[in-house]
Amino acid sequence: MVRRTGLVVGIAVVVATVTGGCAATQASDADLAVEAYVEPGDGSAATVSDASGRAATIGIDGVTMTDDGAGLNDLPAGVGALARTAEDGGAAPELLVSNFSESIGDFSPEVGTALLSDAGNRSRVAGRLADLASEQHLRGVQIDLESLRSRDRAGLVAFAAALEDAVHERLGRDAEVSMAVMASTDEQGYRATGYDLRALADHVDRFVLMTYDQHGPWSGAGTIGSLPWAERVVDAAERSGVPADRIDLGIAGYGYVWGGSGDAQVSPARARELAGDDARWSERTGEWSAMLDDGRELHWSDARSYRVRVTLADRLGLHGVALWSLNTLALPR
Repeated sequence: MVRRTGLVVGIAVVVATVTGGCAATQASDADLAVEAYVEPGDGSAATVSDASGRAATIGIDGVTMTDDGAGLNDLPAGVGALARTAEDGGAAPELLVSNFSESIGDFSPEVGTALLSDAGNRSRVAGRLADLASEQHLRGVQIDLESLRSRDRAGLVAFAAALEDAVHERLGRDAEVSMAVMASTDEQGYRATGYDLRALADHVDRFVLMTYDQHGPWSGAGTIGSLPWAERVVDAAERSGVPADRIDLGIAGYGYVWGGSGDAQVSPARARELAGDDARWSERTGEWSAMLDDGRELHWSDARSYRVRVTLADRLGLHGVALWSLNTLALPR
């Protein structure tokens, strides 16, 4: 998930149907699921309350692993409160776990390998995750291990299997294990980043493809996650062994600005403010862009982008869509 610029988020919201906007109306009969993400913090309870009224599941980010891969760091304050808010709204809360490292400000390959390469670590962390979910009245766990390497494939499958067993033992057979997956446009790309999707499908109920961050501050300026690119990512995942009806299409609810100083990530509202009359919509990419007067370049995804991706997910026969995030964009209606 996106954490490089300090806008750390993570809530899963699964909605039975999608409404609102002309593009969403085209998909209104599709019974698509919707997932969104948010981190506990100021204002997050209100966004959860608003979304959970239309949600089946809310997955709360979450907990991170210790540097040695043998345990979990303390649960952030507010997870339990968000879980109660979700349940009050009729949604089932879910816990997210990641290898994000505060010391490097990004996802850590080393922490991921420390967990996945050791059977004792895998078993211990899986059990503790299921215990935490039970203690906080959460109903499932989502795996968000990123920046992994090819050496981690077998360990990730073994961890998913251990977590599946622990979650079913403590939360019941109906409890879900899901996984966020970094985007690749070919089968080898998934394998190189630690995913044996065909084997993982035996233990993971639902896969969230992170079809955003096609470009970012680490690259040249460009789309956050264009429609043609997203479709290639989905196709590669299906060819790698994941059925379409177990895939959620990731949707960015933010943008990036290239050039200048300060935080590169911006909310759609801030992007629109910066762009003013220079904002340009692309039907091909399903995103906005602008060249600012000071020479900076801006690309962003907003509610309109969300709705055209709902239509894409419907056309591809996917399980649903996944919005990143409620911290920067309210769940579109």
